[in-house]
Amino acid sequence: MSIVECQPVSRAEARRDHIKGVARRLFVEHGFHATGIALIAKESGVGVQQLYRDFQAKEDIVAAIVEADCKQFADLTTLNTALSENDRAGIVNWLTSANCRKDEDSDRLFLEIASEACRNPRINVIFNDIREMMSDNISRAFAGLQSSETVRDEHRVLAEAFMIISVGSVFTHALHGSDVRIASERLVNCLIDKDVCREFSDHVGIDG
Repeated sequence: MSIVECQPVSRAEARRDHIKGVARRLFVEHGFHATGIALIAKESGVGVQQLYRDFQAKEDIVAAIVEADCKQFADLTTLNTALSENDRAGIVNWLTSANCRKDEDSDRLFLEIASEACRNPRINVIFNDIREMMSDNISRAFAGLQSSETVRDEHRVLAEAFMIISVGSVFTHALHGSDVRIASERLVNCLIDKDVCREFSDHVGIDG
């Protein structure tokens, strides 16, 4: 039996990861505007000049955080495997997992980035890139549920509705403290399964 050895993380990579972790915490605690490079350098124990060598600007730290979060959040390997094997249950599990709220800090960071995207062109580009990537993959998932090898407009509309539900649940919870998980999950199930949608409509007395 061969043993595969993991490549050790370089000091530079470890330092960048540490900076991202500290910056993430500070963005959540103080907000994007109140968190400057000097504060990130102080809290991380990394010199300002070194920090600028690792990240040219604060927006580059945000981009690196978002990229890392997306790799963990999107889990494209699982989706691609389910699609290649025409595994409906696997596709449904991927969609329902993608709709799950991860944790309070992730929600607050998402809202902070979304707010900043309204006034900061660079953050807006980062935010829109994430949205486009997620839309493309969610559209692929809905196409797979219909055993379609081609993503059509109807799949893109379903993906848009899915993201509205997901983002809306984050905003509602953050602004009002409401636990909207059950409603959010029920709506997502309606998008995934028409029979579930019909059952839900009958239950709440919606004509359709």
